[in-house]
Amino acid sequence: MKPILIALLFVAGAACTTQLYVPTEANVNKVTQASLVELQQGHDLFQNKCGKCHKLPKPGKHSKDEWTKILGKMAPKAKLTTDQSELVYKFVVNN
Repeated sequence: MKPILIALLFVAGAACTTQLYVPTEANVNKVTQASLVELQQGHDLFQNKCGKCHKLPKPGKHSKDEWTKILGKMAPKAKLTTDQSELVYKFVVNN
């Protein structure tokens, strides 16, 4: 019985997570200037810092201006440096 319960909890947890796009060359400079390395770093920061406290929104859900406001408010809470915040911004807008 316990293995079935554990499996169900795992599936339920996986279903509640946001599927983030994985940056590829197609995302480089798509909306704002960003290298593939910067997009990958932004992806990791978004997932590990922002996702630590809450469910992550899909990057395409918000506009560039909305992301500017969101990051302005949330970056200090996530203890992101200015450079880290810029990497997250590049990731979320170049989706």
